[in-house]
Amino acid sequence: MAPDYHHIAYVGLDVANPVSMEAVEAAAARTDLPPGAKVLDIGAGTGGVSAALARRFGYHVHAIERDPVMVSHIGARARAEGLTDRLSVVRGQAPEVLDALAPADMMVAMGTTRIGGPTVTTASGIFQVLAQRLASPGFVLWGDLVWTAEPPAPLRQVVGLSGIYASDEGWKVAARSAGLECVCAELSPQPLWDSFFASADARVRAWLDANPGVEGLDALKLRADQIKATFDFGRPYLGFGLYLFRKG
Repeated sequence: MAPDYHHIAYVGLDVANPVSMEAVEAAAARTDLPPGAKVLDIGAGTGGVSAALARRFGYHVHAIERDPVMVSHIGARARAEGLTDRLSVVRGQAPEVLDALAPADMMVAMGTTRIGGPTVTTASGIFQVLAQRLASPGFVLWGDLVWTAEPPAPLRQVVGLSGIYASDEGWKVAARSAGLECVCAELSPQPLWDSFFASADARVRAWLDANPGVEGLDALKLRADQIKATFDFGRPYLGFGLYLFRKG
């Protein structure tokens, strides 16, 4: 199998986004959901957030992930941390998996904007997909890229290839259009943003140095160069926002 940027850059991290686990847990604490509440972590990645929510709050977390490598890592994490009674791994794609598991007391989506399927092309449409599958009351813990200033058109086009993004106010307006109230919102500090992307790039560069001659090396290096160039250039225009929205 060809080396994958995300596997190398993010495996082993608890949060595969430029936001702290402390911020994630503080937002979740504001829900006052009881132990056993059903939580769907959509695009769970390596499962660090899923495990933290199951461990600290006693939620029953369904970690939804389509990448088989990440699915394996989540399963291993659940077993290693003794969380198999509270952390279930579901391989699949939203919204089909969401339909099967709805209604949920909380949905977590961190850096996962393609969750409405190919026909959902707006931020408000994404929140409609989530809100329709929430219990009432219910919560969405949302984290994603935020436009902090109007970007140059080429940057907006490049970043937009990987997902649907909005400004801080844009996310809030989109959530309101789906009947979701903003409980709290926070932008990650710039040093955390810088540290996250610098460390991800360093892990990939170290892997490239340690694995000369591996098939797919040139493609991985090109991908790393593209991501670094995008976020270096985009630093004045991009941030990461964490939001807790409430339905009902």
